[in-house]
Amino acid sequence: MPVHSKLIEAGILALKDTIDGPYLIPGLETSKQGIGGVALGRAFSLLKTRIGLPAEITFHSFRHTVSTQLRNADANIREVWIDGLLGHEATHKSQGTTTYLTSISIANLLQTIEAISYPETAFANMTI
Repeated sequence: MPVHSKLIEAGILALKDTIDGPYLIPGLETSKQGIGGVALGRAFSLLKTRIGLPAEITFHSFRHTVSTQLRNADANIREVWIDGLLGHEATHKSQGTTTYLTSISIANLLQTIEAISYPETAFANMTI
């Protein structure tokens, strides 16, 4: 999965040198199906409470914000790329999509990720 250039500039890739394993955030429990989203959501909830974010802000609301931002972006991004990036089932149900699309290229995922914009202050004076 490509990483947004702003996160790379903030130093997120340095985390990979501090862990032993395939995941950037190690130690998260997985479900019986091997999915780590539930544990990540719980970890997010604890962090957001610690920093004072209101209860109505959820991990899932960030996904919806990104989805909306990408669908409104003035960029050449296909909906199926957005859905693939966010782990959503494709909203576009054409025969070509459901039968013939087997994967989305890393280049297209990177283009989609880079279309996400952040406020100028989001990464000011921040290193990971």
